[in-house]
Amino acid sequence: MQDPLSSGADKQPSPQDREPRQELSLPLEAGRGGDGNPIPEPLASSEDGLFAEAPEVPSQAGSQAPTQSGEAYAGLWEKLLGAIRFRMQPEQFATWFSRAALVRVDDEALEIAVMNDFARDWIQSYHVSAVEAAIAEVFGGKRRVVFTVDPELAKATIKNQVLTASGRAQESKPSNHQAAPKSGSSAPAERSPMERTLMEGGRPGLLWSSDVELHPRYTFENYVVGPCNRFGYAAAMGAAEQPGKNYNPFFLHGRVGVGKTHLLQAVCHLILERQPAARILYLSCETFINHFISALQDGDTTTFRNKYRYVDVLVVDDIHLLANKERTQEEFFHTFNTLYQAGKQIVLSSDSPPKDIPTLQERLVSRFKWGMVTEIEPPCFETRMAIVKQKSAQENNEFPAVVAEYIASHFEDNVRELEGAVTRLLAFSSMTGRAVDMAVATEALSSFLKVTHGQPTLTDVVDAVSKHYRLKPSDLQSSKRTRTIAFPRHVAMYLARTVTSNSFETIGAHFGGRDHSSVVYAVSKIGKLIKEGHPKSEEIGRLYTELTGRQMESSED
Repeated sequence: MQDPLSSGADKQPSPQDREPRQELSLPLEAGRGGDGNPIPEPLASSEDGLFAEAPEVPSQAGSQAPTQSGEAYAGLWEKLLGAIRFRMQPEQFATWFSRAALVRVDDEALEIAVMNDFARDWIQSYHVSAVEAAIAEVFGGKRRVVFTVDPELAKATIKNQVLTASGRAQESKPSNHQAAPKSGSSAPAERSPMERTLMEGGRPGLLWSSDVELHPRYTFENYVVGPCNRFGYAAAMGAAEQPGKNYNPFFLHGRVGVGKTHLLQAVCHLILERQPAARILYLSCETFINHFISALQDGDTTTFRNKYRYVDVLVVDDIHLLANKERTQEEFFHTFNTLYQAGKQIVLSSDSPPKDIPTLQERLVSRFKWGMVTEIEPPCFETRMAIVKQKSAQENNEFPAVVAEYIASHFEDNVRELEGAVTRLLAFSSMTGRAVDMAVATEALSSFLKVTHGQPTLTDVVDAVSKHYRLKPSDLQSSKRTRTIAFPRHVAMYLARTVTSNSFETIGAHFGGRDHSSVVYAVSKIGKLIKEGHPKSEEIGRLYTELTGRQMESSED
């Protein structure tokens, strides 16, 4: 295979050719050159596991680059980049090689400059084998690679610069991997989002392999804290403030729709706010499983492991999907250990706590408990009210308290459904041009309400009232006369008489064997409150709507 260096590579170098090579400190071997002068020690190679910064090259008028000119370097660098790109994930290539530059080449070694010490160390630790394989492909044989640091690369405004021996920067020519702009066009070559972000000095945020994009509103500031989620909120905040230290791993569990995703993304937002360069991989457990299966099929588990084990924060949603997947559990166990021992933050979410995930290996259960395991419970009524008020206020249309109570009363277990109701009501109000009130809310959300079809029964009434007042059905049917039970029982009797066709005697018998006079008294008392517009009449009206699907008129008694 012909050496891709210049066609004159087979000719004996002249003394003028040799001199710059000595100054660039890339000799064929340590010792003395043909002119009798000492040749400097060679730079550290990748085999030494070290990085050595190249000595400064004095600028000399008329000096020639060793072996190749800057223009020739451009073509070589593009070929080398294409070979490197083929050997790693796109986001890895964009992160570590978008600002690298080919500085020097001779028969034995190449020097590649990167923007800072961190990039140099990372490439040396995790990507040097890919670089060496690419060099062997392009040059037809092995060459030693030396990585040096050139801070000026961080200020570059063009991609893949090629530095000449005198330090001047030249823009690389387009290659087969990147089409050149059409003649006369001033539009820059198309770049990936990651490349544009890096070149504009922005932060990379989540890695490309992540399943999601961070929602701008899913932050700690926008999270409504209540008794049901206060502990989980505090634990998530602690994990984000000191990732890898406070709570590692951070394991969050709870039923669907209670706000786990909001907290997971809030953790990512805060980490990126304080550490903009943090590498966060956020994905579902299903994606992890699929990637692992593909790696096994392709026989490329090394790439898979590099992808998951060299991040600063790993966020995996729905980790309970590891159940019944022995081989994947084995791989996740080793990934977990690698990240944990390196002090990297691990964040997991699940529908159930670790001990309740079926067939999960005991060693994984144990490790998931090492840090903080916390549950997010369904939101209580006050929290649901606050969520409705906040979401409507964010849209500059804060709902009246009675409407917020109406929504909070009908969407009790799922925050997503609660927020969906708010969104539907806002859209309905906007399309009809009507201000949000109870009439509009009832009309907009009637199809979403869990109403009883046909005529309600006494059991329906007892269930609705006991659920609303957080009592047991047996409390309403007991002989207890405490205030916390007496008023709800009166409401239940009133509704039973209003929405069912049962007699006073039948209703009294259903509520603990009371006589008909007790039912008459309850119906009269509650009916009077409603006619007088007592504040309690609003919640009675909501119960009436829930049972019948229509609004209660003040004249109904």
